[in-house]
Amino acid sequence: MKRNFSLALVVLAATLGGCAANTPANDPSLIGSWKGLRAENGKCQFLSWKNNFKPDGRFTITFFRDAQQTQPIQTEHGTWSAANGKNELRTDGVRLPDVYTYKLINADTVHYVNVASDPSGDCQEDYDFTERRIRG
Repeated sequence: MKRNFSLALVVLAATLGGCAANTPANDPSLIGSWKGLRAENGKCQFLSWKNNFKPDGRFTITFFRDAQQTQPIQTEHGTWSAANGKNELRTDGVRLPDVYTYKLINADTVHYVNVASDPSGDCQEDYDFTERRIRG
């Protein structure tokens, strides 16, 4: 009887472990390179950026002072997770994530609304912006 109980625990653990591995994958429509900008007359300081969402759940984003993206400010790296209209970015070395709701306008355009950000971030306002896919 004890052996059957131990076997049942092993099977249960393997089953639960398999469920954890089946968490939803990142939204594949967001994978790739994108560019965006904050409105110059918006709630937050103007910025433009290029980001790259990689299939392995990592991202890189470079911020620029100008819309032409010739004056870089800084580059950040981290992890991203996106599903069901919610995208969460965890920048390496930053305590709390930035959280956005998003809606795909088409395959090359996505609209975001910032709903939460780390208190050390440059803008604490809820703001929205549109990103466009970079092809080629």
